[in-house]
Amino acid sequence: MKKVACIGDSITWGFTILNRRSNSYPSQLQQMLGPDYQVRNFGYNDASARFDADTPYVSKKVYTRSLEWAPDIVLLMLGSNDTKRRNWDPEVFRRDYRKLVQSYLDLPSKPRVILIAPIRIFQPLHIPVLGLYSDTMEEGVRPAIREIATEMGLELVDLVDLFTDSKYMMDGVHPQAAGARMLAEAIYSTVNW
Repeated sequence: MKKVACIGDSITWGFTILNRRSNSYPSQLQQMLGPDYQVRNFGYNDASARFDADTPYVSKKVYTRSLEWAPDIVLLMLGSNDTKRRNWDPEVFRRDYRKLVQSYLDLPSKPRVILIAPIRIFQPLHIPVLGLYSDTMEEGVRPAIREIATEMGLELVDLVDLFTDSKYMMDGVHPQAAGARMLAEAIYSTVNW
């Protein structure tokens, strides 16, 4: 059985999804992959890739648990909360994101690490929702993750075109169950090759 660790923020955790234990993207991915895989949700609300952000993923117990679980596959989707003005610094983001990725690559289980450039952030009336900025995602975070994937020779799932409008999100950021299914489907095709 292959162990799949879904690393991320509130989008991974399933914030705003009714019955998230069944409808979050990791839960729906588990249903798609079937009994030969064990998928675990290691999402943490408001988590950032930066080690000195307001909520660094690496400072949370869920990060330690994800390492201890010794996954075979790591799906890493962080970056949305790094778009907050107080969190964004392109060089620090790149440095800390690389360190985070390396912490999984260095595991004795030698997991297949797949980087996921997050979904778009929609800003109704050009007002940032939850302090997240779409321009920083598209001009900073997404290009940085693409660059790191290339540099480190890792697979990349770029979700830039998954949602063209916010109809699958109540708040312009967090997909509801149908959107989480689309997210799981986009990731499934890469995991299951």
